[in-house]
Amino acid sequence: MKNFQNARTLKKWLPLFLMTFLFSFSSCSIAFEIIDDFLYDEFYIPDGSSSGDTVSDDSDLPAGGCPAQLAATAFEYAKKYAAADTQYKFGAQDGLRAIQVDCSGLVVRCYRYALQDTDYSLLQNDMASLYMYQHATIPTTNPRRGDLVFMTYNNSKVSHVGIFDRFEGNQVYFIDAIDQGKGKCVTERHYARTDSKIVGYGIMKVK
Repeated sequence: MKNFQNARTLKKWLPLFLMTFLFSFSSCSIAFEIIDDFLYDEFYIPDGSSSGDTVSDDSDLPAGGCPAQLAATAFEYAKKYAAADTQYKFGAQDGLRAIQVDCSGLVVRCYRYALQDTDYSLLQNDMASLYMYQHATIPTTNPRRGDLVFMTYNNSKVSHVGIFDRFEGNQVYFIDAIDQGKGKCVTERHYARTDSKIVGYGIMKVK
């Protein structure tokens, strides 16, 4: 038991020790990329089927759209953020472990994890929700798990984004990051499908 506890402690603090060492011998950007690769390996999800649900096929996938399997994998990473003690911070898109994100940072990070080791990449690695809506997604009325849900809170323009889970009855379920004060900020929530907050749905563009 003692050895097991020591192993867990080492696993918890190893990223911090590794980061300190790397900062001593390399640039900040290189150090962060290596740390992020380390965390990616630890939290790696091989595909989007771990939940046991059927993943949509790509028979009607628009050109430039993210394949269904990879979108579903992005959703699985969102679930890991939801299970972690993730704090909200505007503009943040920390990797799994640290961790602070905002709504668009959560989306970007989950997709970057999902696309790693594939032939695909995002159009941009730093995008706000409005930019995603206008430039980085393909509108759809039949979202797949892992596609994006765009929302507004002022009835004028898109100001929030979440990762779509499912329709259930008249409800739309999604995972998002929202400032709720103290405590976890990444959770699964739902609105009525006809709620005025929901602007639309989009398939993430990839290149």
